[in-house]
Amino acid sequence: MRTVDLSVNWLLYGLYLLGSFGLFGFASMLDSGTVTISVMCYALIGASIFSLLLALLDKRFVHIDRAGISYSLGLSTHYIVTEDIEQIQRKRFFILTVLLVKKQSGEVKSFYSWSLSEAGFTKAEQLLASK
Repeated sequence: MRTVDLSVNWLLYGLYLLGSFGLFGFASMLDSGTVTISVMCYALIGASIFSLLLALLDKRFVHIDRAGISYSLGLSTHYIVTEDIEQIQRKRFFILTVLLVKKQSGEVKSFYSWSLSEAGFTKAEQLLASK
């Protein structure tokens, strides 16, 4: 079965972690309010590392094939069948690529922090069109 696998956007995660560590460094230089900012930084860094770990262990993924789109955020796998998909779009904002899936019901599902090339998007469109 032919499948398009979306990959982790490493540049986005790298910049996110760099910004979180930078904020943590800035908070350590301040005299007041450092506990709140430090806890927030630890939470941001921990959440992003946990998200990356789930992606590396294939517990967090997005796959597109003829049957539709299967995705997991880490705990359980969800499916959007091809018959429910009205349209897919790929939007790029600097280093962020967002895959938007519009369902027949009008609901839009967005997939952030994933990387998808133009060729991969074209293949995904062809797979979903061949019902």
